[in-house]
Amino acid sequence: MPKNRLVWWLPVFFALVCMRWDDRTVQSQEQDIRLRRPIRLLLVDGGKTLLVAHRDSGTISVVDTDRLHTVSEAKFGRRLADMAAIPLTPNPSPPQGRGGQRIGLVDEETGEFVLLARQGRELREISRVQVGASPVSVRVSEDGQWAVVACLWPRRIAFVDLAAVAKKADAKVVSHLDLPFAPRRLLFANNNKLLVADSFGGNLAVVDVPGKRIDSLRDLPAHNIRGLALARDQKTVILSHQFMFATGRPNPGQIQSGDLISNKLTFLSLDDVLRPGADIWRNGRSHDFGDIEQGAGDPGDVAQGPSGETVVSLSGTQELAIGWPEKATWQRLSVGRRPTDLAIDAKRQRVYVANTFDDSISVIDLDKRKVQSEMRLSPTPALRAEERGEVLFHDARLSFEAWFSCHSCHTDGHANGLLNDNFTDGSFGTPKRVLSLLGVKDTAPWAWGGQMVKLETQVQNSITSTMQGKSPKEEQVRDIVAYLQTLKPPPSLAAARGTLDKAAFERGRKVFEKHSCAACHAPSTYSTPKTYDVGIHSAGAMHFNPPSLRGLSQGGPYFHDGRAQNLAEVFTRYQHRLTAPLAEKELPDLLEFLRGL
Repeated sequence: MPKNRLVWWLPVFFALVCMRWDDRTVQSQEQDIRLRRPIRLLLVDGGKTLLVAHRDSGTISVVDTDRLHTVSEAKFGRRLADMAAIPLTPNPSPPQGRGGQRIGLVDEETGEFVLLARQGRELREISRVQVGASPVSVRVSEDGQWAVVACLWPRRIAFVDLAAVAKKADAKVVSHLDLPFAPRRLLFANNNKLLVADSFGGNLAVVDVPGKRIDSLRDLPAHNIRGLALARDQKTVILSHQFMFATGRPNPGQIQSGDLISNKLTFLSLDDVLRPGADIWRNGRSHDFGDIEQGAGDPGDVAQGPSGETVVSLSGTQELAIGWPEKATWQRLSVGRRPTDLAIDAKRQRVYVANTFDDSISVIDLDKRKVQSEMRLSPTPALRAEERGEVLFHDARLSFEAWFSCHSCHTDGHANGLLNDNFTDGSFGTPKRVLSLLGVKDTAPWAWGGQMVKLETQVQNSITSTMQGKSPKEEQVRDIVAYLQTLKPPPSLAAARGTLDKAAFERGRKVFEKHSCAACHAPSTYSTPKTYDVGIHSAGAMHFNPPSLRGLSQGGPYFHDGRAQNLAEVFTRYQHRLTAPLAEKELPDLLEFLRGL
């Protein structure tokens, strides 16, 4: 190239380079200000490194715990829900190999289990495999051979052969076990037994992992089980949860006494839990959280410290509680918004707390019982209305003395299957089933009586009446409504499992039409705005607004008072609004149709 032409091109070349560099800088800045939403912490390298899995960004941050500095961050999914370390064994096999430790994580949006290799502070993907819809948690057996994944809406757990995944033998890595409830928290009690807790209600299953079968089912007086751990003695199971009293009234006195919604820690003998038929309360005990003027809404993750103290994240009050529940002695420390997950470094006497809605990690000095520092994982961007609404929906401080949040009754926007007596129908003495808010934007009017024609009015009433909180600002109400409008109906159980009988579904649709079910439950929302006398009268309540049938199979019990324990009983025992008796072959088809919505 001639010298004068080269001289002419140099400024252009440098301008292009600078433009490209500026573009990358802008992209990097945009990436830095996105929401992470940390939801899972994992200590490795003897506590020198903290791995942080993020829900919204689908990334994992690698944090140097000495400097409390993010070393690196890489994207491994769309919506990460959980991760677990695969134990090192004396004779390395394909699950860990010789290239360092392995990490397993699950992506709730893509339905995948992802296997990572960790070499020092670098993470790389080895393989990934489909495990089913909406995987929300993962745990690994003590021998490092199996990862078990809880799949929420399919109501099943998936068993992943880690050796096969490492070899990318995708066709052989997964088997499933169906459950009678939607699972979330998992706990390996020993190498062969797995405890599975209900995501919404109080069910607890004991699963034999080698046999891929359910050993026993327990029904606990609980909902919102968000903590499930073994005590340091390895003989006691600890659960953090809530419980709703059907006859509790929303007034300050009953709220303070825990007679409306109680926040609890439950300790159960592991031997009693694992032994079918044993009385789990023989050696069990429960302790209440909260006191007058100091509620403890939405207890989250739970663990025990090196001195035997119990550590609980109070997700609804932005606090960490440390103490001895049997002595009723607690110290509560302020942390970030919605503390959800804990990681304890016994050697350093530290607790790391994932503050999901603050994109931060709080570091607690266990010995001195104080917040040592707080580490920001990203700059705080300006939140959209629905993001602000999500924060408020999970904030127990909106209620009287912070005893419970919107999430306490409507777990993750869904329902806990329990009854609640509130003043929305103008009277007490008529406990009604908590309705799901998934898909709520399409189902006006609201409340069982259909008297709330605006969703904003329903939100306002719930805060000031049911929650006995201060009157919220108009912007807060709008933000909560904006969040509620993002909640989609759950998939049907059959669709989530991929087991829908399409022929029976279509036959059931004809039965639905034949018996004029659409008069009250009209497509496409399968609801209507009017109220109807459904033949179930209690304490003066006669007319009810029909709830949407979308996602019906993910609910239950049925009717406003929960008297029908299953969907079949709605027709066989209560003959619900039938224009004529169902023929013998009609009932299975009608149930398949309803369960497929």
